[in-house]
Parts: sequence; C-alpha cells; structure tokens
Amino acid sequence: MHTSAKTSVRLKVVGRELTDAFAGPSFRPRRLGPEEELLDWFLSELPIKISAGCDVVAFREPRLASGFPDLVIVIWDGRRAERWRQERATLAPVDLQLAHYLYLIGPSTQQRLRRVFGRPMGGSIERLNAAGILRARGAKWLLRPLPTIFAAREIIAVEAKMSEWRGALMQAALNTWFASSSYVLVPDVPRRSSLLERAKKLGIGVWTKDFKAAQPTKTDQLPRSYASWLFNEWAWRAAK
Repeated sequence: MHTSAKTSVRLKVVGRELTDAFAGPSFRPRRLGPEEELLDWFLSELPIKISAGCDVVAFREPRLASGFPDLVIVIWDGRRAERWRQERATLAPVDLQLAHYLYLIGPSTQQRLRRVFGRPMGGSIERLNAAGILRARGAKWLLRPLPTIFAAREIIAVEAKMSEWRGALMQAALNTWFASSSYVLVPDVPRRSSLLERAKKLGIGVWTKDFKAAQPTKTDQLPRSYASWLFNEWAWRAAK
C-alpha cells in the first residue's frame, strides 16, 4: 500500500501489491506507460474537494463485474466506522447484494428474500446481523440507519486516456452504476474535439492537466448499487 498526502488529506492508494493483505478486490496488473503516469499525476495533485474530517482511499484498477475501472476514489467518513464490528471483514458480495436490496425496498421476510434471490439467504442474513448491518423487527429484516452502516460520502470513478477518448467515455458512463460522479482524464482537449459535448450529454466530467474542462452530473444517492457497498467495505478494510 502506498500512502500519500496533499495538504492535510490522508490518502491511501491500493493496487495489486495489496491483493493478499486484506479481503478486498482483485486488481489488474499495473501497466506502465503514459496513462499510468497521468493517473499518478492525478493522485499527486488530487484535484477534488474533500469534505472536512474525511479520508480518501483510491483503488487502482479494481476488478468489478463490469470490468476494471482505472481509478476509483472513495471519500469516506471514518468517524461513522469507529464502532463497526470486526465481523464486517468477512462479508461477501452476495451479502452486500442483499443489503442493497433491503436498502431499496425496506423490511422484508426471509421467505420473500428467498423468492427474490432464488436461493436460501439465511447465511447472508446471519452474517449481516452479526456485522451489525441488519436487525430484526418481528418476522422481517431491515437495515440499520444508513449513516451508521455506510461511511462513503463520495465514490469517484476516473478513466484515463492519452488520445482515443471515446472508449474511456463509454467506460466512464458505465461506471455510474456504482459511482456518485465519473470522469474522463486526458492530457488536454484537442481542438475541434467533440469530447466535451459528448461528456456533457452523458453526465461525465472531464479533467485535463490544466483544469476541469467539464463538470459531471453528481448524485447524492449512495449507495447506487451493491458495488457501492463493495467500495464502502473495501475502503474500511484498507484503512484498517
């Protein structure tokens, strides 16, 4: 794990070298080159606003069901996690899928959950309950209040490209399934390029080495999917 800081911001960068250090994501091997250097520059500058009291964990090319985003930055409030139970470290993706489902629909019985997921969910319920994420209310299970179990304030996805930005723009749009904001990072915007126009239509931000060329469409709705929960848990485990 590489630890860096810009002013008073605490930043931890997590990549393939930490694969065996904690129960988190797997990573694509580092690929040296100009795009890697561009991401290094972005992390050294960290040109994003960090809320007071929050820490930052950045994941380099973590593996998701949708592929390998170049960079995912989690801004999270460690104060919310001070009383989290150690049992959270054993939660699996299927457990977080159940947590997100309950976040979306509210209290549910175990029988209904089995019908929805098509398999017994008793193990997930037991793990989430032991981790302090669920609680029982009569015959139903429900999440505890979100501010006590979800510490991520923002999840920012970044896709870096030196020139062929169209593919990066499509990947950046795909990243909005878990991120509260998504960017394409390029050295500069070529003249007569349609990058900014296309990014605006997709709600994607554009960063260059000189300035933020386009603002993304940001959402305060987190978690957006079970992958948002994954990054919430991975940031906590990495910080520990």
